[in-house]
Amino acid sequence: MRATFTPEQREIGDTVAALAAGEKARARDALTGPWRAPACDGLLLGDFGLLGVPEAAGGVGSHLIDLLVAVEALGERLVPSRFPAHAAAVQLLCGGDRPDPLPDEVLSGGRVLTCAVDVPGGSDWADGVSPDPLVRTLVPYAAQADGVAVLGPDGVWTAEAAGVAARDSVDPSVPLSDVTVAAPGRVSPAGAGVRRAALVVAAELCGVAQGAIDLAAEQARTRRQFGRVIGSFQGVAFQLAEAATARKAAWDLTLYAAWAVDTGRPDAGIQVHAAKAAAGRAAVFAAERCIQVHGGMGITMEADPHLFLRRALVLDARLGRGSWHRRRAGELRVGARVGESPVPGRTAAA
Repeated sequence: MRATFTPEQREIGDTVAALAAGEKARARDALTGPWRAPACDGLLLGDFGLLGVPEAAGGVGSHLIDLLVAVEALGERLVPSRFPAHAAAVQLLCGGDRPDPLPDEVLSGGRVLTCAVDVPGGSDWADGVSPDPLVRTLVPYAAQADGVAVLGPDGVWTAEAAGVAARDSVDPSVPLSDVTVAAPGRVSPAGAGVRRAALVVAAELCGVAQGAIDLAAEQARTRRQFGRVIGSFQGVAFQLAEAATARKAAWDLTLYAAWAVDTGRPDAGIQVHAAKAAAGRAAVFAAERCIQVHGGMGITMEADPHLFLRRALVLDARLGRGSWHRRRAGELRVGARVGESPVPGRTAAA
């Protein structure tokens, strides 16, 4: 694995960051009004849809890390775009050993998908066990999408939403719904698709963590108390240092997991679970520290720290909670040491 980004990957990050500049206001606007697509939504869906898509699925040989760099830049700026959810859906569909080529309208952003994985009454993305096997809960942007990519016990498929019931979202800029999907006509093997989709969420979480740290650092550099900037106090500096360390570890782990998935390493499953758990913890921790650094103002609606905490909480719960991912990573590590599947009936690839 390369230790640094390629020039192309740096250009992707810079381009997406430029497109996303100033879009954080959309996250605040959604607190008092309906979700509205940011100005960059169409450009992202149309121009970056091939990122991370294998050639066998209709891509151009782009690596998964290319996509994660773009998504991380969006998370850092709290852009309420459908692109990360669409990208996760595409990755869910193209993770099989021999994936079917995805329709051009999907890859070009003409048909926007969202990822429907979580099931009622459970957090295990692989079991697909629920009172109704065609119901998925807390699906992002379901009402704003043209279809859903669904994970079931037998594989993945695309479907129309037969019913969409809006749910209250702690982050109104990410609308959530319970979705009843149409029965599958043809199911494809999931393969590594769910891992790839989880890493898209992990990358966005790492971006949220970085955005919260940047906001807190700016406050620490400019806010003065007792004749000094508050960043000079250990109680402030240590919190930011700990948040930055957690975020860096989560981002490095996410990038390594993406490389492990792309190259088919045997430890890819462990690394994905560990990355998703670490990214969620880092984002929530950084947002909480951002609130602390802002002091009394940090808990007000007028300040921005709560916007990062809202986004972190919503993303941490997507495609499996952090606690579940930590448990699965531990089970897989134990199973690898004893040379057997950690849970009866489940392979180490889950």
